[in-house]
Amino acid sequence: MNTIKAIYKAIYKINPTAEVSMSGNDISAVDTITFENGTAPINKQQILDLVPTCLAEIEAEAQAKIDNKQSALNKLKALGLNDAEIKSIIG
Repeated sequence: MNTIKAIYKAIYKINPTAEVSMSGNDISAVDTITFENGTAPINKQQILDLVPTCLAEIEAEAQAKIDNKQSALNKLKALGLNDAEIKSIIG
């Protein structure tokens, strides 16, 4: 799934207003990209060249969410809240 997200992210880095669709669930989805509503086609290799960078960014963003959540939990515990109280706040 992250591969598909990385392909979209690469496309939007090249053209932030691109309108595209594709099918598939791995890197081969890049072969199914349809540029819609007058969006200028982007060279497939240009997209593929950005995919590793975009994957790394997606993974870093996911890790940052995990780290931020843990930091928030630690701060709530430091304020004296117990696990049940914290769970009632965050669900």
